[in-house]
Amino acid sequence: MKPSVTVRGYRDEDREACRMLWKELTEWHRRIYDDPTIGGDQPEHFFDDHLAKVGPDHLWVAVHKSRVVGLIGLIEKGVEGEIEPLIVTEDCRRLGIGARLLATGLEAARSRGIKILEINPVARNTQTIEWLYEHGFRTLGQIQLFIDLTGHPWKRGPRLYRRQFDF
Repeated sequence: MKPSVTVRGYRDEDREACRMLWKELTEWHRRIYDDPTIGGDQPEHFFDDHLAKVGPDHLWVAVHKSRVVGLIGLIEKGVEGEIEPLIVTEDCRRLGIGARLLATGLEAARSRGIKILEINPVARNTQTIEWLYEHGFRTLGQIQLFIDLTGHPWKRGPRLYRRQFDF
């Protein structure tokens, strides 16, 4: 049975819950990259920056039992757009909440005339990449490559274009 969830526009009273969702996403990135420095000392403040950048009319929350359990944002770039962020709190994942949020983001993008929509999960977030693929994100638009000059140990990653990559 799917939980009773409402997806609605962001409200001022959602700020603290959304900051905690942003912090939870940052902590997930810290775990999968084994790097406690990702996001700095107070990663929840990045939500404040994002809110100021995109505005509250570009954010939607998922509410379950009077609790904000998910967040999606839409950044407009003319006829292109970006989903940022897409977060569902860990104890509510695999309940269809992410799909509901994503459907809201897709509908908002369509209604605003966006023709190409991107999302940029981190490379090690393989579960999310697989989930996004199943929800229609199947076209590669850009690949980000970098050289780590610190000597940080990386994991063996995927093969692409007959080349082995780390991530």
